[in-house]
Amino acid sequence: MKQTTKKIASLALSFALALTLFAGAPVFAEGDNLPVVTGSTARTQDPVDQTDGNVDETDDGNPAATATPTPTPDPTPVPDAFISNYSVDVKDDSQLYPGGKMNLSITVVDEWAGTHNAQLRARINSSSFVGKDAVVPYDSTTNAYKFEFKDIEYLGGDNTFKFDIITENASEARAIITLSLPINQCAERPEATPTPTPAPPEVPKIMVKDFTFGGNSVEAGKEFTLELTLFTTSGNTNLEDVMVGLTFPSDSKNVSLASGSMNTYVGTMGPNATRTISYKMVTSATMEPGSVNITVQLTSKNGEAASSPISIPVTQPERFEITNIEAPETMMMGEEGYLSVTFVNKGKSSINNLTAEIQGENLANPGQSQFLGNVAAGTENSVDFSVMASAEGVINGKVILSYENSKGEVATVEKEFSCTVDAMPMIEDPGMMDPGMMDPTMGEDVEGGMPIWGWALIVVGVGAVAAVAVVVIRKKQAAKKLAQLEDEDEDI
Repeated sequence: MKQTTKKIASLALSFALALTLFAGAPVFAEGDNLPVVTGSTARTQDPVDQTDGNVDETDDGNPAATATPTPTPDPTPVPDAFISNYSVDVKDDSQLYPGGKMNLSITVVDEWAGTHNAQLRARINSSSFVGKDAVVPYDSTTNAYKFEFKDIEYLGGDNTFKFDIITENASEARAIITLSLPINQCAERPEATPTPTPAPPEVPKIMVKDFTFGGNSVEAGKEFTLELTLFTTSGNTNLEDVMVGLTFPSDSKNVSLASGSMNTYVGTMGPNATRTISYKMVTSATMEPGSVNITVQLTSKNGEAASSPISIPVTQPERFEITNIEAPETMMMGEEGYLSVTFVNKGKSSINNLTAEIQGENLANPGQSQFLGNVAAGTENSVDFSVMASAEGVINGKVILSYENSKGEVATVEKEFSCTVDAMPMIEDPGMMDPGMMDPTMGEDVEGGMPIWGWALIVVGVGAVAAVAVVVIRKKQAAKKLAQLEDEDEDI
């Protein structure tokens, strides 16, 4: 019975020893049969040798066989491996977008690799990055290894760069250390913003805003300056190569350029801009009063062509004047004299609404006025007035002719005259004479001739008849002239 109990105890001890040995054996990963180390502290344990001992079975002097296991040595501690420094160089951009590449430099401190005389190889272990392994040869002077990853492409997704450090030595087994670090430069590429469609160009229009020629009209035969003010409307682009041209009527010879060219190059004009250009021009001296019509042509490289007609009034110079005035040099008090005024229109345009008026000092009938109507170009005519003095002395007067010229303006011409007024001769009545002043022989027949008083009466009578005759003749002449003027006025 005791012998059986010893055998059961021996078997139990052997089974426990076998379990202990199995638990200390290394576990190999698939593929490379490398021990996988996660984190920074891991290494491969040394193989454990197992030796079966002899078991002696002794019971009551009988030897018993007992299996004694060889003790397993403790694994060598592995120092921590960690990243002490790194740098990222993103190519062609400041951000690492999917499809972009970078150069990555990582410094790893691993004392275990140095002490075991190992060569390190780092390979990428991440689905977000792809590239070649980085190999660092053994350096006995330092435990820091600097891995240089070249042209690492970022595929997108997670920005954690994971890599495995493989230590390999001819005399020792290989181990794997997995390290990782975030790449903060990784970013998702922003969605492309569609380029907005540019608005179609809005080309401004060009026109003639205003024009001047130095006054309200131009005198025929005189040079003048035509100034054009150009204006462009609103828009979002410029007018290029703006040109201005003048066009005269094909049948007109009344206007021409005094100097310069009919076409003017303006160049570039922006929206809402103004520009002033000028031309030296002259009209024909023989043209009838009226107007000349000019067309301004406006063109540009990228805008619409436009035209603008302008009209310039043209007048002839005024040459209306009084050529002669006939007035009596002397006249007697109470006598009615006659004044005749001759005028002529030497210009090339008619004189309209002609009015003649007489004014002056010592006139018994001032303010006389006559409406003569229109006077055609190249026409001569006359007008008569009656003149009477209000007192003895001198009549100082003037004739005023008022008219409208071709511009519609009222103009006047004047001419002065003068006349001496004498007293009417006195006729003495013989019956009123003082008897003491009479000749003693008056009333008696004188032998051999007519009495003296008879001759005096004859002289007075002749003088009176002569004075009456002069007045009658002058009245007849004045009436005849007035009748002629009335006939001429109807022909004007």
